[in-house]
Amino acid sequence: MAIPHSMLLLLFVSSMCVMVTLGAPNFSYIKGNVSSTIVNLTGEGKPEDYSFLTNSTEELFFDNATIGVLDLTHPLASIRPWKVVITNSNVTRVLFPAAMSASVVHLTHMGVEDVEFENNTSLQDFRADYTSLQVVSPTVSKLLTLDILWITHSQLTNFSFDVLENSPVSLLYLVGNKIELVTITPGLVCCRNLEELFLSGNQLKRLDFGTMALMSKLKTILLEGNRLAEVQLNLPDKEHQQMTVNEAGDVETFCSWRTYYIEQEQKSQDVPMPNCTDYFATLLSVHMPRNAFEHIDFGVFRLMNNLNSLDLTKNRLLELVATEEKVPIRLSELFASNNNISDVYLRPFPAMKAIYLYDNNVNTLNMSSLPGELDYLNLVNNPLDCNELPHMNSSVKALGPYTEC
Repeated sequence: MAIPHSMLLLLFVSSMCVMVTLGAPNFSYIKGNVSSTIVNLTGEGKPEDYSFLTNSTEELFFDNATIGVLDLTHPLASIRPWKVVITNSNVTRVLFPAAMSASVVHLTHMGVEDVEFENNTSLQDFRADYTSLQVVSPTVSKLLTLDILWITHSQLTNFSFDVLENSPVSLLYLVGNKIELVTITPGLVCCRNLEELFLSGNQLKRLDFGTMALMSKLKTILLEGNRLAEVQLNLPDKEHQQMTVNEAGDVETFCSWRTYYIEQEQKSQDVPMPNCTDYFATLLSVHMPRNAFEHIDFGVFRLMNNLNSLDLTKNRLLELVATEEKVPIRLSELFASNNNISDVYLRPFPAMKAIYLYDNNVNTLNMSSLPGELDYLNLVNNPLDCNELPHMNSSVKALGPYTEC
């Protein structure tokens, strides 16, 4: 006799998931093929031994927990999941033990005041999305293999890089919080492996790039959608060496390689390499669209010797004026569309190849005000009459950048 389709479906679902109610109504336990979910855990229903968990569990979920302290010492001693997820819960503190195998921990849509870690060599990825976290726990420094620190749409108001002094983090993603201030203790070297820094969607009004000057592997800084009207660069002595001591007790020396790079371009013979680490040694791009800049001082980026791309799109800029000797020497792309720019003087940029000025207020433009190496210029949606530009007039055989108007 044929088995009805609805019965086949029921048998399939039953083989995939088993629900066991323990200590009802304090919590329920749902077991899937490779996952285990503890639902509705409360303080009264705290399962001391978690004996119902099995070694086949690869993913451990807590859903809709309401408990003061969620101590994961016992469950993570019984099983070895690669992932732990806590969701839709209200927990005062979460305690993660040293003896756990999870490489990923994810907190999402939950109230939580504090997260505490012990020394651990397994956790590589910690994420918190839509939580009530107000601070980054200093115990993240105990996560000896942490690669990604990700806290978004939570309640962070300030962030100090001090908590990452000994951290191996390469990606720091702090998007959509309420961060107003980013700091670091002067002279402290942190974030030796940090490559990407995301601070978009916060409430920053000013920023000191000096907090990041000693991050020797940092490649990208993203600051889109803040309230930035001012950026600064404060170092103890911008042009001279700065000495620090790392966690191993070794002395590290930082300085600017600007002169070295300039001489390297100008001289045919080899130039002695500085015996120090360059400030912003690997920084390639800074993104600051949708902020509140009316003016920008390019001197702030002067020590970013490898900076290739700067994005200032959708601000309130009135002019772009660069000062001789005070520009990043390798900047090749400048994005400044959707502003109120009328005056342009960017001649001092020695390596600039492309400038984007779409949707601004440029009425006149002297080509001698532009970088000599410029290849591309976007002037679409400006009041400028492009026919007035010499290289756009077919009767004048003048060379100039490929220009869109």
